[in-house]
Amino acid sequence: MTSDKTADQLRQELKDVDEELAELRRLTGDVTARRGRSSDTSIELQEPEEVATELTGLAETEAVIDVLEQRRERIEAQLKELG
Repeated sequence: MTSDKTADQLRQELKDVDEELAELRRLTGDVTARRGRSSDTSIELQEPEEVATELTGLAETEAVIDVLEQRRERIEAQLKELG
């Protein structure tokens, strides 16, 4: 229930979620940027398995981002209820 947490606790939780989202978005941006490099400028060649692993990790990170965004919305709703 929303009465279990104070507004300050919810604001701190919201801050923590925002920080985690920012870090995950930075990581996905880094991976996406590396994937966008042309092979001419790439220092190392990747094996298909490495590419698949990287893409799977990216998909998993994006799924975590979705969950955190939903959590963020719930926290904001709880804060709104507290007034």
